[in-house]
Amino acid sequence: MQGKKITIKDKLEPQRLIKVAAFDRAKNRTSPHKHNGYLELVFLSSTSGRHYIDGREAEVKVPCVLVIRRDNVHHWELENPVEGYVLLLKKLFVEQSLDFEISRLVEEVVQFDQISLKEKLAIEQILGLLATENNKIVQEGLFKAMLAKVLENADQQISSKFIQNNLYIKFCELLNKEAKVVNHVAHYASQLNTSPQNLSAACKKHVNLTASEVLAGYIIKEAKRLLFYTSNSISEIAFMLGFSDKSNFSKYFKRYTGITPTEFKKQDP
Repeated sequence: MQGKKITIKDKLEPQRLIKVAAFDRAKNRTSPHKHNGYLELVFLSSTSGRHYIDGREAEVKVPCVLVIRRDNVHHWELENPVEGYVLLLKKLFVEQSLDFEISRLVEEVVQFDQISLKEKLAIEQILGLLATENNKIVQEGLFKAMLAKVLENADQQISSKFIQNNLYIKFCELLNKEAKVVNHVAHYASQLNTSPQNLSAACKKHVNLTASEVLAGYIIKEAKRLLFYTSNSISEIAFMLGFSDKSNFSKYFKRYTGITPTEFKKQDP
């Protein structure tokens, strides 16, 4: 006798990287399933019920955001009328973004199954705008604002404890805060009072990347932003990012992107 297979749902068209829609009340009760390679964030402003995720059961307390990661098996039993929004996000949306902060905020949000909120109006309004927006730059801005608002309104005790104990998050915050990037993991490990090995282990645990790879990702995103949004020369950008000359910067950029800075300037990011 064959075992029951878990249904895999795909509610996101192949060409779309992000999608927001009002919660479909006909789907207030679902059977266990997983998603086809995307993150789902469900903002609920009005309902009651229970959410089951990877064997964990939780009471849904509105307003809240349910977080369903790409590999989770989940289902819910919610009471109508359900009010809220469903946001679907492919990994490529984050990878293509020139805003390093978006990936950090996503990584912070996905540590939770449910985030209870103290206030809902701003998040509701942002999701309403995002539901009808097709401009990629505007989508990024609204998505980032939504994540920031969710975390700002989250239970402060949980959020602050998570940040305090998470070297990866503190590393990302340090990268965003420093005026000039330094292409040495040891520099940041020292500021975080840890070793490069511990910092790398923390990064591996949370994003499956070494600290060097996280740093390279930040440098490349910053390079792309400077190339795309400023009129600085490639030599000036190389200096701003701590490279000794244009040639070293160009080789580094091509190693991680497959194209030169000059080629990147000629295309859309």
